[in-house]
Amino acid sequence: MSESVLLIEKEPPIAWLIFNRPDKHNALSGELWQGIPAALADIENDPDIRVLVVRGAGDKAFSAGADIDEFKTEDATEAPPAKRRTLFEILDDVARCSKPTLAMIHGICMGGGCAAALSVDIRLASEDAVFAITPARLGLGYAFAGIERAVQELGPANARYLFLTAGRVKAEQALHMGIVQEVHPAVELEAATRDLALRIAGNAPKTLRALKESIHQSILPPADRRLDVVEALIQACFDSEDYQEGVRAFREKRTPEFRDR
Repeated sequence: MSESVLLIEKEPPIAWLIFNRPDKHNALSGELWQGIPAALADIENDPDIRVLVVRGAGDKAFSAGADIDEFKTEDATEAPPAKRRTLFEILDDVARCSKPTLAMIHGICMGGGCAAALSVDIRLASEDAVFAITPARLGLGYAFAGIERAVQELGPANARYLFLTAGRVKAEQALHMGIVQEVHPAVELEAATRDLALRIAGNAPKTLRALKESIHQSILPPADRRLDVVEALIQACFDSEDYQEGVRAFREKRTPEFRDR
């Protein structure tokens, strides 16, 4: 993978995962998305990193979606099914990251870029951001995994609106639909994202992992839920030094210093 395609910038406790193809509106080439698992593994294994922020290079686009120059179908309108499946499998890796994940969204966020944004925990956008997923305008089938993620994140009614209209959704409407959780002026977006990431990073890491896993299990069918995994993570919180530190800090009316121990 070329270093220029996908970047990791670390500012402990934050890591930035950057789609770095600004000349292509950060389109998701195969080379780019195939590099995501290794980047995630790096971040997961770095004890100094507590929050991951995904963004696109520059301020014109988060990502315009899959790179049309790489489409190999007969009518050149979509990537072959195997490539689509690979992308959504990798986005599932993003969704299952044990550390909190944010998306910082400037400008264009469409197609696979919108799918990538929906795979993180919390999304912040600039006032000029615009969202769309447009398979209905291209006559192609869309992977079930992408539909499922949209329904989980937005609810069925908003997922229908997004996919059936294939229209562009501006930032304020995206906020009401749950596509994003915060909207800021473009010049303030990075500072707001960093501030939120630092606030989350100041919380107890073991508790954050338990909360993320609990939320994940809650959206699975009851028969598929691994509540034993959740209970083990919860017990790990109570057995931790961080729990003792949290109680001491509360009693002493000070900010706790969590060490993930």
